[in-house]
Amino acid sequence: MTAAATLLAVDRATTAEPRLRPRILVAEDQEAVRRAIARTLRRRGFDVSEAGDGVQALQLAMSERPDLALVDLRIPALDGFAVIERLKRLYGSSLPIIVMSGMSDPGARLRAFDAGADDFVAKPVHVPELLKRIDAFERAHRAYVETVEARERADHLRLYAAEAVALLAHDLNNGLCTALSNLSYLQDVASLEGEPAEALAAAARAVQRMSGLVRNFVDISRLEDAALVPQLGQVDVGRLLADTLSIHQPDAQHHGASITCICPPDVTACIDGSLFERVLHNVIGNAVRYVRRDGVIGVRVRVESLPGSTEETLVVDVGNTGPTLPDELAATLFDKYQTGRNRKACSGMGLYFCRLAAEAHGGTIELASTAEYDVNFRIRLPKAGPGSADSHN
Repeated sequence: MTAAATLLAVDRATTAEPRLRPRILVAEDQEAVRRAIARTLRRRGFDVSEAGDGVQALQLAMSERPDLALVDLRIPALDGFAVIERLKRLYGSSLPIIVMSGMSDPGARLRAFDAGADDFVAKPVHVPELLKRIDAFERAHRAYVETVEARERADHLRLYAAEAVALLAHDLNNGLCTALSNLSYLQDVASLEGEPAEALAAAARAVQRMSGLVRNFVDISRLEDAALVPQLGQVDVGRLLADTLSIHQPDAQHHGASITCICPPDVTACIDGSLFERVLHNVIGNAVRYVRRDGVIGVRVRVESLPGSTEETLVVDVGNTGPTLPDELAATLFDKYQTGRNRKACSGMGLYFCRLAAEAHGGTIELASTAEYDVNFRIRLPKAGPGSADSHN
């Protein structure tokens, strides 16, 4: 890529309307020097604007944005130091500035760099050297141009992917809701017993779980972007837990496992019932999946208060008598795309959603072993909703 091509690419990345040829502003009060430089640059394919003083240089720069500026420090009306400062204020780092000066004072050079200059060429200007410095600028800015273009491509792809996922999830969810509604209707009207009834119930549970997975997938990106805000309301925790357990009970029995639940009566919390229900489905489903045959899944709900505080925390433990987790897995269990033992069940997507949903409530979810269960998930949510004192402790 030539210097002219690179300057044009930078311009296309930073302005709405790309121009045919890159523009260089030459601010030099000596007419013969200015014209000689301008003539050489035009031969190299640049569009050149010429200014004989600092005021004219700024006027040209504001009317037509340059891609590179060559500035003499001793130009009249407004000196080169002031021109550099104002050009950088206008266009920032996207406009490189090369100083041309016969000043031998090292302090002048330092002052020029402090003002925002990117390079320095001593007068009398050796044009081949100046062109080499422009080529050096091209090499230094090639990475910048490629980064800008790559970011734009990534943004377009990300937007396309988000829209595609949203459309796909919408269509999938509509189909799953229709299937679940029809299965529920058949359960109500069909007089089925034995294996046919069990098969119908299993199909309904499978469709309900699939619907939850689709919603998890969509809401993960919204939670990551803080675009999904919990819809808070007073929720009867015991009733919600009972409804959730009733869905997982048949699968637990199929595994030969039992479910125990300890929940004080009349426990309520200011939470998003829909999000919390899906968190429960994820952790209870995970427990059912990994519990040992003839094992136990234990669910316990309690309300805690920190010493000296009136704020209360809802605590839900979900444990099982399944195999213990290796340390390396336990440390990353709530990370995105983490999978369970032998890459089973893609647990990380569900548990990652649980973590984001808990954090959106100002709470936490963690792996906390108990005397009864080596594998125990503990969910802690502010009982009064996000913003209460517990969410900051």
